[in-house]
Amino acid sequence: METIEIGGKSFQVQEVLINQQELSFYVDNPRVYSVLREKGNENPTQPEIEAKMRSMEHVKKLGHQIEQNGGLIEALIVVKKAGEYVVLEGNSRLAAYRILADKDPVKWKQVRCNVLPDIITEAEIFTLLGTLHLVKKKDWTKFEQAAYVYRQYKASSLPIRTLARSVGLSEATVKKYIQVHEFMIKCNDNIQPHWNFYEQYVTNSGIKRYRETYPEMDGLIVKQIKTGEIKRAEDIRDKLGKIAKSLDKTAAKIMWDIINGNNSIEQGYARFEATGKSGNSYKKIKAFRDLMTDEDFLLSVKREAAIGKKSVSLELKKIDRAIKKLLGELGEE
Repeated sequence: METIEIGGKSFQVQEVLINQQELSFYVDNPRVYSVLREKGNENPTQPEIEAKMRSMEHVKKLGHQIEQNGGLIEALIVVKKAGEYVVLEGNSRLAAYRILADKDPVKWKQVRCNVLPDIITEAEIFTLLGTLHLVKKKDWTKFEQAAYVYRQYKASSLPIRTLARSVGLSEATVKKYIQVHEFMIKCNDNIQPHWNFYEQYVTNSGIKRYRETYPEMDGLIVKQIKTGEIKRAEDIRDKLGKIAKSLDKTAAKIMWDIINGNNSIEQGYARFEATGKSGNSYKKIKAFRDLMTDEDFLLSVKREAAIGKKSVSLELKKIDRAIKKLLGELGEE
């Protein structure tokens, strides 16, 4: 009998062969949960879960691998609750086994399982699966990870710090998962590929500033995500986010036109680029201008010049000549 560690607690597991027809899929498996609920099925039955799992491409590939290996390399992790064997870890492998059993029910009748004692709690199950899939394997999508963390957060009422520590994630990651997934629920959008769009939208500091001032912005952007008007999540970060982070008055006017529907993000960013303020050169020049108008800096320059440091004046004259030359080349003088 082997022992596994879950959250600093030891559990004895017994490896046994179980008839795969006696095993049940874990209804809170993130992959199953996310896909079925995406289609509005809040309480999927075992046949519905199995049908969905069988249709997944990675399950079909897994079936070929298991067949070539002559069986499982890694046993399923199972817990017996209320007289039912529930597969906590290995739902894809169970689905693959059932596909193989369609061809040869005798050979693929039994599957190797590590059975956990029924005293294991839901919190310990979360820690087990979280450690495996959020940290080690990382085979769940971000949407699936976030949905799983969010459900545990709501069910357990644990502080974010405790929740993060239990699975080895950073507190910032757990906070982001909860924040973004909660926003998707609020917007009634459970489409997996939309996760990346909302992650960029909710977590961008420049966009956040406008969202707080103009709450109606959420409805506009959510609608554009749902309809596909915003084609790439990167456009929210690299275009809308870049405009929003600029403190320039022109950028504020462009953001206002986007929020009011007068411009799309694409149109707004084209205007922003036309100002020349989207590039690195602008940032450097603006930083220099900020320095040259900083009162403390100017005071220190005057003090050094007053005590006879001619090098300061010489450098300023060189800068003055360089600026005049550049403006002349740009046709500005």
